[in-house]
Amino acid sequence: MTGRVHHLVAGPPEHGVVRCARELASATASPVISDIEQLPLDTPIHVHFTDRLFGGTAPEAADAFVAAALRHRAPITVTVHDVPQVSDGRAFEARKECYRRVIDCASAVVVSSMHEQLLLEDVLDRRADVRVIPLPIGSATQPTEHRGTTRRVVAVLGFVYPGKGHEEVLGAMKSLDTDVGFLAIGSASAGHGSMIDELGCVATNSDRSFDSTGFVPDADLDELLRSIAVPVAFHRHVSASGSINSWIAADRRPLVPRGRYVEEMESNSPGALWIHENSVDGLAAALSEALRNPDKTWQDRDVVHYPTLPQAAALYSALFDEQCAQAALGLPDGRWVVPNNRWDLVPSVDREPHVSVVITYFRQQRQLELVLAALALQTYAASRIQVIVADDGSDVAPDVDVFRSTLDITVVRQADLGFRAAAARNLGASASEGEVLCFLDADTVPEPGYIAETVKLLAALPDALTVGRRRHADMSAVRAEDMAGWFSGRSVGPPELTEPQWLRDGYAQSRDLLDADRRSYRYVISAVMSCSRELFDEVGGFDGTFVGYGGEDWDFAHRAYDAGAVLAHMSRAVAWHDGPEWAERTGGDRERKNAEALMLSSRITDPAARTHGLVYAVAEIVVVVDSTGHSSASLLATVGSVLHERDCAVWIDGVDAAPLRAPWGDVDSRIHLGRPSDTGRSHVVVDVRGLVVFGEGAVRRMLATGADRLTVDVGGTGAVELRSSRSSARAARWAGALGRTPEDVTRALFGHMHRTGVEFGVSTGELQPNLAW
Repeated sequence: MTGRVHHLVAGPPEHGVVRCARELASATASPVISDIEQLPLDTPIHVHFTDRLFGGTAPEAADAFVAAALRHRAPITVTVHDVPQVSDGRAFEARKECYRRVIDCASAVVVSSMHEQLLLEDVLDRRADVRVIPLPIGSATQPTEHRGTTRRVVAVLGFVYPGKGHEEVLGAMKSLDTDVGFLAIGSASAGHGSMIDELGCVATNSDRSFDSTGFVPDADLDELLRSIAVPVAFHRHVSASGSINSWIAADRRPLVPRGRYVEEMESNSPGALWIHENSVDGLAAALSEALRNPDKTWQDRDVVHYPTLPQAAALYSALFDEQCAQAALGLPDGRWVVPNNRWDLVPSVDREPHVSVVITYFRQQRQLELVLAALALQTYAASRIQVIVADDGSDVAPDVDVFRSTLDITVVRQADLGFRAAAARNLGASASEGEVLCFLDADTVPEPGYIAETVKLLAALPDALTVGRRRHADMSAVRAEDMAGWFSGRSVGPPELTEPQWLRDGYAQSRDLLDADRRSYRYVISAVMSCSRELFDEVGGFDGTFVGYGGEDWDFAHRAYDAGAVLAHMSRAVAWHDGPEWAERTGGDRERKNAEALMLSSRITDPAARTHGLVYAVAEIVVVVDSTGHSSASLLATVGSVLHERDCAVWIDGVDAAPLRAPWGDVDSRIHLGRPSDTGRSHVVVDVRGLVVFGEGAVRRMLATGADRLTVDVGGTGAVELRSSRSSARAARWAGALGRTPEDVTRALFGHMHRTGVEFGVSTGELQPNLAW
């Protein structure tokens, strides 16, 4: 099997699915094949499938796809578009069977929204590997300032067919002045050519102008979309919409009806859509307001769109990397190191490491007894378990004597200086003797298999940071002696409470964190968290300066991820929290959560956790500029171009760095001399050599590739090297044990992408400083 994924893109170039497929193929540097009969049999293939492109009927489309798949000898992945739904009417059953047959041939399936993933549940009769990669949103071809004068028309973009919303839009326009025209941008779908004439008749009877553009080439589309007064997308059964994204890419804010997919888009790109009530009356009210306030139909400059084309391409590239199967690397002691976050590649090992269970405690004697009783029932060997109760300043020490005959228990205590769970956990860890640290709270009761399930991965993968499944129950009436009966099923357990939906969704969407990214720290909860002692020490433990509820686990998980940790949700390692989730106990307490977010923003380099425009002590991006070959002016030009990026710090390194820097005076606190001593809390380090200048947004575009190691060839003597802290830390940690260089380990575990400067707006040549920065 050859390793490079090819894209099968079948259909006319004006079709939205074909356009999207070709964009993604180009962004992932994948060769394109247009003829299903000419597939290279030993090459991994990705297919963008909709039944309307593969056959005249749904059964014919399935026959064509399955016949080609049966001849193929390498993995086939597929993105399914236009997922069948009940609103398809009589065609639903035939389309459902078609999509089942196609998915049965695929090693992995992609849909473009969580909404489509849920729709697939009505299609499939088996569990499939279904990923969600949203449709990419393009960038505006003109800056926000160049908005121009619009025509007084309402427009709908996309193929014309029943259900697209054209008729409803005309109905909603009845309340508008008749000088407001209606424009259908696009051609009629096959078999629906008469709809154009029918729409024209309806408009004429309302004394309203109507026009249809037919197919509009991509080169002309943005200008057209920017020329109309009110952009509308009123497809009430939409499951993923390229037309909505096209409006956004043209800097427009389209009017869309509220629904599951629209709310999902709003979550990904807050503020990008004008959402109205899902009715013709709701649309009519929104149209009137849009004509009164035309500025609201344009994108706000502060709105961040997700995903961009590079971000979507990075997600597809990660999928393709999986299909081309990177391998785990064996350590001399029988444990393993894995590529990226691929904990699923770890072979099982015959090891039973010593486990130290650290329980944070504060005046919770009754609840602690439930936890200790549950630990005495663990299926993992009791001789391999050490229990440490870390008391956060209770006025009376916890009483554990009754459990000393069955458990190896140590109690450590610290002064009551406020809610200091982070410091208490560190204190407990310092008294540990185990290879594995298993953190529990005194109100979180583990099931008998909790430690055994947790240790399965940690025994084999020292980089793992695992989180168990935290369920909730009202245990106010439960006693320690009830534990055995509850867990064995001999007696009725306590009333179960709601399990947090946001956590369940996070684990489901990421396949139990197998698809973790740099924002997945949000799904790591210290009440059910475990890791190796060596990883804990390397990360530096919890930040003991946290005082107050919450935040310390997210901070630790974020630092651990950037230190090369592999995140994993162990869904069968179940522990029960006594009482509801924090948000239900407090009603959400916005002020308290805001204070927690502000505390995290100075520590966590996640852009979503930070306020744009502020300068933080720990920058997300560290750029090291080699001063060799520079004059003072050219060095200033390079540094100034870098500092256009938000949340960035620059270090100037080289024997002549100080004298070249001196003429600038005290210009910017983000500029430093030498090399940074510690970049572990920053997301990436970018090394710059030669006379290089970065165009606006260049570094962000490099980040958007998703590469952990990226070399950008700028031409001449210029070069840019991007390294994620995550890849550098893991490679440094294991290079010696593996007998390989850090560079070799990085390449084996994270790959090494090579691109050209022109792709990102990075150039070289005679540089002059831009004093505006």
